[in-house]
Amino acid sequence: MKQNKVIGLTGGISSGKSLVTAYLQEKGYPVIDSDKIVRDLQTNPQLLKKIGDLFPGLVDHGVLQREKLGRLVFSNEKERKKLDDLMHPLVFSSIEREIQGRQGLVFVDMPLLLETLDQQKNISYDEIWLVWLPKDKQIQRLMKRDSISRDYAQKKIDAQMSLEDKKVRADVLIDNSHDPDTTLKQVDRELKRLCDGAL
Repeated sequence: MKQNKVIGLTGGISSGKSLVTAYLQEKGYPVIDSDKIVRDLQTNPQLLKKIGDLFPGLVDHGVLQREKLGRLVFSNEKERKKLDDLMHPLVFSSIEREIQGRQGLVFVDMPLLLETLDQQKNISYDEIWLVWLPKDKQIQRLMKRDSISRDYAQKKIDAQMSLEDKKVRADVLIDNSHDPDTTLKQVDRELKRLCDGAL
């Protein structure tokens, strides 16, 4: 019998997912962070060697040049696929292990959750929550957050499935186009609904 309820939490880049994640953690809910898993994996010397072999010049004295790698994969789909093919199976295996060690309500924070759903053979989500906002606001927030040009912000956003496409596939929509309090009230409402129902 399943001992937990797994909620996939996703969004687009700079859509406000981190606001929701931080709030869930503040309230004591376990959140498995796929980005943290990636960062942790990328400190492994064997994996760094593989990345260095795939992307010559991007691992310098055992240190991954994240900014350079990011610019490369966000502007070149073929290079992005090479990185994804290497990283995704490792990330999904780590998430599976973490889910198995949890009981009750568990959140999995994953930016590319919907894009990679068919690859996640052994992860079963009870619901998928999407944190979204209109594309123009998303671009503005990303430019401000990362101090980047509109063109580069657009490239980073276009590297993911659009929020409009994700909306169709999500079970719950969290609208982050207003102030944080309005966003978090929606989260509270969804948590209440989950807690009122039997796990």
